[in-house]
Amino acid sequence: MELPYDKILITGASGSLGKQLVYELVRHGISPIAQVRESSNAEYLDRQGLKLRQFDFYQAGDMMPLVQGIDAVIHAAAWVNFRRDRLTQFTQINTLAAISLLRAAQKAGVKRFVHVSTVAAVGAVERRLLRDKRVEGDAFTANEESAFNLEHLQIPYIMTKHAAEVELLKAADEGPTELVIVNPSIIIAPSRSGDDHEKARRRLGRWILPDLTNRVNLVDIRDVTCGILAGLMKGRHRERYILGGDNISGRELFLAVSSHVGRTPHLVGFPRPLLDFAARSALTLGRLTGKSKISFYPDIVRMLDYDWAYSSQKARRELGYRNRSLHASLKDLLTNSLTGTYMKPAES
Repeated sequence: MELPYDKILITGASGSLGKQLVYELVRHGISPIAQVRESSNAEYLDRQGLKLRQFDFYQAGDMMPLVQGIDAVIHAAAWVNFRRDRLTQFTQINTLAAISLLRAAQKAGVKRFVHVSTVAAVGAVERRLLRDKRVEGDAFTANEESAFNLEHLQIPYIMTKHAAEVELLKAADEGPTELVIVNPSIIIAPSRSGDDHEKARRRLGRWILPDLTNRVNLVDIRDVTCGILAGLMKGRHRERYILGGDNISGRELFLAVSSHVGRTPHLVGFPRPLLDFAARSALTLGRLTGKSKISFYPDIVRMLDYDWAYSSQKARRELGYRNRSLHASLKDLLTNSLTGTYMKPAES
């Protein structure tokens, strides 16, 4: 791998995706500079002998020291969580920090800025249109040109990631820095325990699991990482690229996992009115008890109105992006052999 940049900054380098980016670059003889927080676990980064730059995106501050002397930025830092509260914190790290970092990069003369977003910032496919047969062809999946249609979902993560894209594109022509946006789907990656086979067995052993027919898109962390680096090298200024994998229904996913772990899931279809009532009740109870973290609420249930299915044709065409089949990734994951990751390095 040859990159036209000498100094590459990776933000969120102590996170799962950040460490995978580090792994991929280091194994090709490239030593990036890693942004971490003071409280970050930098053990893996230290083992790679990387230079670290400390900055806390949860706090506003001068970012110029972070980007000084940098040729390219991969901004992977984000707060990924679907809880309902703490909109201010979501906004700070997912939106305001991204904008401030781009502006600092522009002032510092950084050549390229790759913003790692999410497919949720693109939008989703309304299932009512599928039922009414009012869509055809590519409309069964969302793509980079799809109109964002999730404004009514008051989910802080989605709101702030979409807002970041909007504001970054507005600021993109105010300096010499080229902006490229990549939108990964749900990432398959090894867990911190290292035993994903047993983890999946325990989850499928629960008394009941929801029987979901909605489609979701899952992608291997190894493919996402290569896609991000392809965006760094080949992406066009002010363009976004979906980095996805296969589209599969929730039911099909549970059954595919079952075939690898030898445990049959007990799938139950819950009536939608019951889910709506349960979500409203959970939200009310959380407010009455002063619960700080609310993860089940009406807007989460409204996500069932959509298929989270996406096309990566643009990334394949322009970046040379490729993704392995979902079943190959699941087999690697559930046999604890997802090699070629920072958790399980491939043999030389």
